[in-house]
Amino acid sequence: MSRRTASPVEVVEGNIAWVRDCIPTVLAPGWDLRQERLDGRAYFNGLLGLAVIVSAAVEQDGRRWLHLSVSHRDRLPKWREVVEVKELFLGVDRYAYQVLPPRDRYINIHPNVLHLWHCLDGDPLPDFTHGGKSL
Repeated sequence: MSRRTASPVEVVEGNIAWVRDCIPTVLAPGWDLRQERLDGRAYFNGLLGLAVIVSAAVEQDGRRWLHLSVSHRDRLPKWREVVEVKELFLGVDRYAYQVLPPRDRYINIHPNVLHLWHCLDGDPLPDFTHGGKSL
């Protein structure tokens, strides 16, 4: 799952200016901004022991994607923590996807991290709920 990050040239040309509009600037208590980069921001919550990186890029499909990684220093994040982080940093009403690629495409630079993705340019997945009807 390679991610193409924006080059400084793209930033100057304004191609990822939309990134700043997609990442919250006001945070819940306990969250601190740790790093700001051209493609996103990193946050930490010492009480929860959680680190979050929110970044954005135009991926190979030509769509703008938000990427959220959430990690805990001692273990994988719990489901409830992932949901809370998703709602805080990506929004309550946005879809977020967790991708399980084939093993040969794994990228893992931290043993206790989970990743979520949100497409800003439409929902690329079908409605698996069949419109909310039972099969």
